[in-house]
Amino acid sequence: MATRIDLLVEAYEKVVKEPWSSALSGQERIWFLVYDPAEQRKVDLRLGDFETAAIKAGKKWKGISLKQCFPTWMANHEYKEDYFSNPEYIVDQLEAEFIPFAIQFLKNELKKIEQDEDTLIALKDVSALFGFARLSEILKSCDKDFKGRLLIFFPGEFEHNHYRLLDARDGWDYLARPITL
Repeated sequence: MATRIDLLVEAYEKVVKEPWSSALSGQERIWFLVYDPAEQRKVDLRLGDFETAAIKAGKKWKGISLKQCFPTWMANHEYKEDYFSNPEYIVDQLEAEFIPFAIQFLKNELKKIEQDEDTLIALKDVSALFGFARLSEILKSCDKDFKGRLLIFFPGEFEHNHYRLLDARDGWDYLARPITL
């Protein structure tokens, strides 16, 4: 019997094999692979299956992780010690400083990748931004910085064209293509 992750890999395989139109906007070239947050470890263990499916479909696979985005920002912040002592002080800095940093972090990671229209960039660890920045803000600012497709590994839910990261925050509408069970 197929597991939920097996079914998710199958759904993804069907999408990645389809012809890729070059006439889509950046937002429309983003794919959200949506899964239950409780399945995160299982998805991580199967990353190789997603990569293999892309390669079999004639696409190039490249990966980016957002896991180090916030720690990098915090480690270089002049007031980090104050923030550790009084975490409530950081709230204002998240909007003013961290969100622009996160956008530039992703843009820099995208620039490092040699890419063309047949490149699939897998964006992992988006949950590392949870509570610090909205993924939607970051993606809107980076949707012109990749040429092929951007596959977001998205632990959350999708319902009526509405995405919710980790099922705990107000979601947003987005033109991206969902890949679900």
